[in-house]
Amino acid sequence: MTTAQHMPVSALQVQSECTILSLGPDEKTAQRLAQMGILPGTHLRIIRVAPFGGTIEVTCDQGQSFALRQEEVAAMTCDPVAMPLASELVTVGQTYRIRVLLGGKNFRQRMEREGFRKGGFIQIRETGVKPIPVHLVDMDRQIELGEGEAKKIIVEVISHESGD
Repeated sequence: MTTAQHMPVSALQVQSECTILSLGPDEKTAQRLAQMGILPGTHLRIIRVAPFGGTIEVTCDQGQSFALRQEEVAAMTCDPVAMPLASELVTVGQTYRIRVLLGGKNFRQRMEREGFRKGGFIQIRETGVKPIPVHLVDMDRQIELGEGEAKKIIVEVISHESGD
């Protein structure tokens, strides 16, 4: 599940996941990343970003956790795999699968009552507006979410179709 968007890892938000495409042009940085086991094809998940963007904590598909310097993260390019629904990477007309609902028990129960379930399909009909209009494809139903709610819904791209 890759998108057609090749971008720097630094463009991703917390809870985003990506597949590394390249380690960048700087041999020293690429060698350091390779020694840590971060190679093209590695699956990374952004865990947290230090205040003021100094370092970024990531985990990779082997389960290791790393704190990477900003210049290392900026050098790598990736294909985004999963992101929060409130991410700038989410675009109008693409179909997404709900990967996980973060947050507490009450939030998850409320979202499930509204029709947001792990594995469910959704589309964003319009960007840049608040609340965020979300179309539940499985139920053919429109729901509006606040930005805080949308940040707790992690989605993955399943198609590249545009518009309805």
